[in-house]
Amino acid sequence: MRKQQGAALIIVLFIVALAASLAAEMSSSLMVQVQKAANIQTHQQAKWYSYGTEELVKKVLLESRKDDPDKVHLGQPWAIDEVPYPVDHGTLSGKITDLQACLNLNALRAPKEQNAKSNDTNPAHKALLELLKNIEDLPAQESEEAMADSVYDWLDEDSITYRSGAEEDEYMSRQMPYMTANNLMASESELRVIKGFNPLVMEKLLPYVCVIPGSTDLAINVNTVLPEQALLLSALLDGLSLSGAEAVIAARPEEGFDNLQDFFTEAKNQGAQDTKKAEKIFTITSNYFKLRAKASFDERLFKMTSILEIKDGRATVLARKFGGVQ
Repeated sequence: MRKQQGAALIIVLFIVALAASLAAEMSSSLMVQVQKAANIQTHQQAKWYSYGTEELVKKVLLESRKDDPDKVHLGQPWAIDEVPYPVDHGTLSGKITDLQACLNLNALRAPKEQNAKSNDTNPAHKALLELLKNIEDLPAQESEEAMADSVYDWLDEDSITYRSGAEEDEYMSRQMPYMTANNLMASESELRVIKGFNPLVMEKLLPYVCVIPGSTDLAINVNTVLPEQALLLSALLDGLSLSGAEAVIAARPEEGFDNLQDFFTEAKNQGAQDTKKAEKIFTITSNYFKLRAKASFDERLFKMTSILEIKDGRATVLARKFGGVQ
């Protein structure tokens, strides 16, 4: 009987130990699940705060268009610096930039100009080449012509290599082969897979270029080009030096030029030539904007980038990207 009682006691102790171990494991798993649910809830709340920022920006852009329908300029409410806005358990902030104050890379896919020579491309391709040539200390491993032509080849409809560019035969021969898009870009980050565009080149180029999803328009708003983007004006206007472009921007009224003629008059005073040819690629209004929104909720940061189109009294989201470097 004593031996049986001892065995029974050992079995009971084993069961108690097993139950305690299972309880500890369940408790630990429960804590992980609770924390996971809390993280998801916090993330979702920060995400919805970002959506709220997007809706507020839509309203601001539409109000600016309503108050001043003939032009878009840096004196309007949408162009203010990023300011944190307090909300329950967090903050919101956002920065709006004009996507027509930079070179739309998709415009390299636009048709040739009328009466253009057989080997000509379009103004966007020429502007990109001028940018690459004039960016100071560009750390390129390819020639500027090869890089500009490669972007043109990446976007055009055919698989025929243009001058010193690159088509499928170039990319398919690499260790990790891939094909050219032969279509519009969705993001400036696509430059990274195009011949010649290493991270250092992109860092130098990105302040001057952008991508408008689904659009091949090239219409630079002379009222929203920043002083540090003066090289863009120089690349688009024959005879206008960098210092001349900086002078044009410095002479711009606080609420922008009222018409393009005022801009061209100032540009001519700084040395610009043949402005008649460039009239189609400049404007004083804008339809496309980029919002970089940040939402903080319970110390969790959420980032969202939205591309907005303002047209016919409506604000439409063309694209969204969550997270990433802003």
